[in-house]
Amino acid sequence: MRDQAVASRQKLSTESIGCMGHPAPLGRSRPAAARLAHLVCMATTTPSETGLGSVLTLSQLAAQRGVTVQTLYDLRSQGRGPRGFRVGRELRFRVIEVDAWLAQMEADDAERHPRQAG
Repeated sequence: MRDQAVASRQKLSTESIGCMGHPAPLGRSRPAAARLAHLVCMATTTPSETGLGSVLTLSQLAAQRGVTVQTLYDLRSQGRGPRGFRVGRELRFRVIEVDAWLAQMEADDAERHPRQAG
């Protein structure tokens, strides 16, 4: 019975081909590099390549804009804040959306307070 299990593992290890033709190691006694070998084959993309762009947390955005987290919550509840989305319980904001929100605030302000020729 034990010989069958060993034979099965050997067969699997020779048949299981991992990334770039290397055999996929079996068992828990693999060295750390072998445990992470499958990551070598993973395609790595930057956020801009995936279309997600850079993302800020609520606290990062508040610190960047020099306002409190509560101010951002208040603006969002009034429909005047940046568009965001939740990841679990945390609000996240795409930098592109924040830039668009700031540009819209500037345009609204310029409309309310036109500059006088001068």
